[in-house]
Amino acid sequence: MNFSQIKCFLAAAECLNFTKAADRLYLSQPVLSRQIAAMEDELGIELFAREKKTVRLTPAGQVMAEGLKSLSNDYSDLVEKAAALHNGYAGTLNIGMIDGQLVCPPYSDALAAFHSEYPDVRCYLSSHPISGLIKGLLNGTLDIGFSASFNVDGIEELVYKEVGLAKTYMVIPKTHPMAAKEDVTLEDFRNDLWLTLPADEMPHINRNASLGLKTLEAPDIGSLALWLEAGYGIFPLNENHSLRNHPNLVFKEMRDFPASVEVVVWNKNSRNPMLPMFINQFTQLKPQH
Repeated sequence: MNFSQIKCFLAAAECLNFTKAADRLYLSQPVLSRQIAAMEDELGIELFAREKKTVRLTPAGQVMAEGLKSLSNDYSDLVEKAAALHNGYAGTLNIGMIDGQLVCPPYSDALAAFHSEYPDVRCYLSSHPISGLIKGLLNGTLDIGFSASFNVDGIEELVYKEVGLAKTYMVIPKTHPMAAKEDVTLEDFRNDLWLTLPADEMPHINRNASLGLKTLEAPDIGSLALWLEAGYGIFPLNENHSLRNHPNLVFKEMRDFPASVEVVVWNKNSRNPMLPMFINQFTQLKPQH
């Protein structure tokens, strides 16, 4: 069994359609089918139940798909680390951010200091929905995340370090009646439509429903930002969001909203030797308030 066969099998297991799986891998369908058949012959296991126009995983195929997906991720990570070493880098650090957030101090300061001290370590930054950031930290595809503490509180495998505070603002359209008002409170927005998120994205936001507010649920934080731009509703965001300078939106400071505690978060079981060195950069920075 070789890695090409594993890739073909995993693509077919996800698509449950050999033609679509072949298209994803830029192969012809017969080539993909032969790779999977060769894998089944070598293992002596039927991985797919083939019917007239559909395929489905057998119970044995399901077990293989779950195990080989993990193996494939480990292999890809190994290749990435080997390539970094080959190109003169001493290691890698995969850093996740929440969709829409800007790389602002203290994160930008820590990144600059880390690069200055460890120029041979390659840092990869990527943006994710809140649930995607958490998933990446839990499954090891991300080494560290930039987030607010309320997004990761209570997750046993994750630990974090507080690095600063960010003000929370109510984001409203520029045409909103409260846009020009100096001192606004939550009561001023009780009749507005509040955007919200699914429970796995941001559980603390869903308390709005219990307050009797009218809500409209967006599928993720990226979509919610687009809905704000379109004027579909209102939502509280922190001061470091990319919409801060949007010409059609106003960020209104409200005493009802506490500042969010900004953190760096990581999996307590992580074995990346670069991780402690990066976290140490925040200890050396002046506190952000």
